[in-house]
Amino acid sequence: MVRSINPRTGTVIAEFIPTSPSQLRDAEGRARQAQRQWFSETTLEQRIAAVKELESVCRHRIDEVVALMHEEVGIPMKALRAAYNSVLAGVDHYVSEAARLRDTEYPCPATWSATTARLSLHPHGVLGHIGVWNFPFWQTMITAIPALLTGNAVVYKPSELCTGTGLRIAELVHEAGYPKDLYIPVIGGPEVGRMMVTSDVDALAFTGGMTTGLDITRNAGIKPLILELSGNDAAIVREDADVELAARGIAYGTFSRGGQICIRIKRVYAHEDIAEELLDRLVDIATRLNVEQDIGPLIREESRERVMRAVEEAVKGGAELLCGGRALPGPGFFYQPTVLRHSDDRLSLVHNETFGPVCPVRAVRTDLEAVALANDSPYGLGATVWTRDCEKGELIARQLEVGNIWINECVRTLPGGEYFQGWKQSSIPSSMSRLQMFTKKKMVVTNRSPEPRAHWFS
Repeated sequence: MVRSINPRTGTVIAEFIPTSPSQLRDAEGRARQAQRQWFSETTLEQRIAAVKELESVCRHRIDEVVALMHEEVGIPMKALRAAYNSVLAGVDHYVSEAARLRDTEYPCPATWSATTARLSLHPHGVLGHIGVWNFPFWQTMITAIPALLTGNAVVYKPSELCTGTGLRIAELVHEAGYPKDLYIPVIGGPEVGRMMVTSDVDALAFTGGMTTGLDITRNAGIKPLILELSGNDAAIVREDADVELAARGIAYGTFSRGGQICIRIKRVYAHEDIAEELLDRLVDIATRLNVEQDIGPLIREESRERVMRAVEEAVKGGAELLCGGRALPGPGFFYQPTVLRHSDDRLSLVHNETFGPVCPVRAVRTDLEAVALANDSPYGLGATVWTRDCEKGELIARQLEVGNIWINECVRTLPGGEYFQGWKQSSIPSSMSRLQMFTKKKMVVTNRSPEPRAHWFS
């Protein structure tokens, strides 16, 4: 059975029967048939109208869905609501972009007389979507909206940690008028995910850990992959930074949502001239936060234990624990906001992604040292730079080997997740917009001359 558990109380919410291999094959077959019919029978204008109707349905259901997510994943409702609205704010962007996805003429060489070349974009077909538990509405809909708008069908496996939310999202899609077989939810944990990876879906979307992502790339075969594999985002605090601004932003970017998001600040490099002042302010903020209301719990007890072990090992390895480092007593999986001082990036807490409200800070002498340490990572999702000199901040941004950079800002993505892609092993980067990632190109070259080409064989 797949169990949904309230991380704030540790109690079981519901149990679900996993999808069997034969049920998954049947779902993919039904989705393929529905996609072909849907795409052949609808115009772009009709698909745009359908997405706008989905937006309307989601707006009417926001209170209900946010409450359900809060129960299943424990993240504070204010943060869940903000992410929910961010998705809906991106619908108009995707609609306007879709309207521009018309066939285009490619300019042929002058020597190609009477020849035209037409480029068109088409849906992949059936998209397999393996969902994630943190911000399940945001993560699901930034895939569902562009996928449906471009004419794909979706077989969707929500994370086993928030199955109820995933099933409710699928109901919203159907309530908006989409055929049930065009968007099919399936239920299960890693074993069902592995079946989807090796199945005959035409493309695959996944957000999650790097280990799972690497396993997907080894086993998915030749199909388009849309992968976002988390990160280990660094914050660089220059000597000219406004310490109050940096401390408050870093505290929010580190501790909010239980520290359980891919783009949170996970390691800090502060210039030695202001490092102690920054640490003092971070500790002050961390010790005054209301963990239950401001931070939220970790998703499971084993998740909390992993964070605790990482902090304990860091202290044994020479890091200095300045505050936090303990589980809260009582029900649920809460953990104190934690600040450490260290000087060794080989610590697992720093080198690897730690999914919890933990802030390791290292003093550095120069911007160059900070950039080198920030780049010394297999991850390349995001980073932040804190400085009063935005031109210097943008210079550092150009040197950082990541796909998303915030200067004096944090944890703020473009509406609808547009252009949210990582470098290195954090993603499979693309030069295309997010909408185009759910399409494939077709080039048709037509010779309109009745005469054979001079270079053809006779």
